[in-house]
Amino acid sequence: MPETTALPDWAYVEKPVTRGTIKTSPDDFRVEEILGFELSGKGEHLYLLVEKCGMNTLDVVKSLSKQFKLDPGRISYAGLKDKQAITRQWISLHSPSKIRVPNFESQAPAATGFRVLSVQRHNTKLKRGAHQANRFDIVIRNLSATEGLDSAFKRVQQQGVPNYFGEQRFGRQGSNIDKARALFAGNRKVDRQLRGIYLSAARSFLFNQVLSARVAQKSWATGLPGEVFMLDGSNSFFKADTLDQALSDRLDAFDIHPSAPLWGKGTQKTAQDAAEFESNILESYPDFTAGLEAFGLRQQRRSTRLIPKALTFSRLDDASMEISFTLSKGNFATTVLRELITMAQ
Repeated sequence: MPETTALPDWAYVEKPVTRGTIKTSPDDFRVEEILGFELSGKGEHLYLLVEKCGMNTLDVVKSLSKQFKLDPGRISYAGLKDKQAITRQWISLHSPSKIRVPNFESQAPAATGFRVLSVQRHNTKLKRGAHQANRFDIVIRNLSATEGLDSAFKRVQQQGVPNYFGEQRFGRQGSNIDKARALFAGNRKVDRQLRGIYLSAARSFLFNQVLSARVAQKSWATGLPGEVFMLDGSNSFFKADTLDQALSDRLDAFDIHPSAPLWGKGTQKTAQDAAEFESNILESYPDFTAGLEAFGLRQQRRSTRLIPKALTFSRLDDASMEISFTLSKGNFATTVLRELITMAQ
């Protein structure tokens, strides 16, 4: 495997000519978690709808643990949210008895801190990945060459974007890739949480490598003979030995999507051209494939195509605009943005 920390510039459907800046201020990047289920109003678990800014999710958990005098193990959340943003998410506290909710003072939008917007009870704790989606409202500033934006948005609305894992999955300057390599070589001893981060980075890297090659081949949204197709919004999948009109119609309707491997133990799910294509990419990374198998991860699939829901944009002035869309859990807003603008450093 190449000895490099820098992440590849994974292939674009069409590299955007427009440049812009995100997160100029925290208020420019807003995220709202969508649970996708109703809270019962009763039970042993106290659910708090938290709005935070300048804090990561674990910072909030630590603060709530102190405020409520609860062990952090009794505090749960569905997903980690950006630090440099204004985000809203639910956090649950296992608290069978009635407790007083502290009066968290409202924070100014640009202040560092959090506030509790709603308090409800539910009969089960909030598990990781239990939410349905996230809603994003993002302001992009310092825009250049805006004449290509309309066509870029139309293309994304019509065909979606390659479903890459975002760069945040790989750590600063891709450092988690090197740490995963050291872990697989037996040169790094880490706790369970860090081990999970490094394994996830290695797995995501392999997925992105396969997807990038599929984008370059222009098969990321259409499939190959022997393809494993995933049902939209589901982990269910099926193999197709041939590509026929019925499959093409379902692809056009966004009912199904091609997929690429999340590597681990188990037999390769694809066949024919799709299997050969994946094998040709993955054989360049034997330490990663063997390492993931050795740590017991099971082989899974992930869609190669991401369809942002309710995608809209509006011009704020000549040099800025606002983009809004909803993504199902596990997908990255920056993956959508990279097909629309080139992020200025």
